[in-house]
Amino acid sequence: MDSVLKEKYKRILSTINSDEFSFENDKYSGVFLTYPFEAYRTSKIKVMIVGRETAGWNTNNGKNTIKRIVDKNKLNQLDDVVNESLSRYSWHLKDRKDGRVRTKHRSHFKRFFLTVAKELKVEPEGIVYANLFAWDFNKRSPLRRPKQELEKITNLSIELLAEQIRLYEPEHIIFATGVLKVDPIIKKLFVEQFQGYKTNHVEPKKLWQFEAAGARCYRIAHPRAMGNEHPKFRQKVIGLIKKAD
Repeated sequence: MDSVLKEKYKRILSTINSDEFSFENDKYSGVFLTYPFEAYRTSKIKVMIVGRETAGWNTNNGKNTIKRIVDKNKLNQLDDVVNESLSRYSWHLKDRKDGRVRTKHRSHFKRFFLTVAKELKVEPEGIVYANLFAWDFNKRSPLRRPKQELEKITNLSIELLAEQIRLYEPEHIIFATGVLKVDPIIKKLFVEQFQGYKTNHVEPKKLWQFEAAGARCYRIAHPRAMGNEHPKFRQKVIGLIKKAD
């Protein structure tokens, strides 16, 4: 794990101000942080797949809530928060007892993740799985939170994701985030943290192709979406990456 990235995570988390959150209703998950496996470093093609948020990350084990991050920061113990999240990330795909990647999942997102790896002929560990939101709220999207609170969660999340993109330098980023309400957040990410974005093609509410941060980017529906030709467009993105490669 890159120590520089850990320090960047800690710096961003240290900016959380308790005045901006209501701890009486603090149902936020633990923070979702990523790092690249060794297979990514040596992969022939660098791909990131970005979901919207992870439901219940570090929640049932009591390592959740925004307040816990604030309290750990006051005690100069943000290393605990970062290490907990990274430790869980290290086995989020390797959930077989032998430490290997599980190839069958109920999760539509994980099935799509494995399909991309298989069709691109790279190891699953060779693809980085990230999220647009670094927290969920009560195991669901934070999009319904009060405006000021959502703005803070959004800003923190895109700062964390931006640091990941800078370090990983992906050639392709698939935003499998859904087609509603997230495009403004993706645009905010690249406008505020990079040098903007360039749209190449749009299929309304299906596929948005653009370039940003030195990568070819694709925003598609969430992998569980089966209607409105969404499976066809997911396959189209895989084809576009193969063609570019």
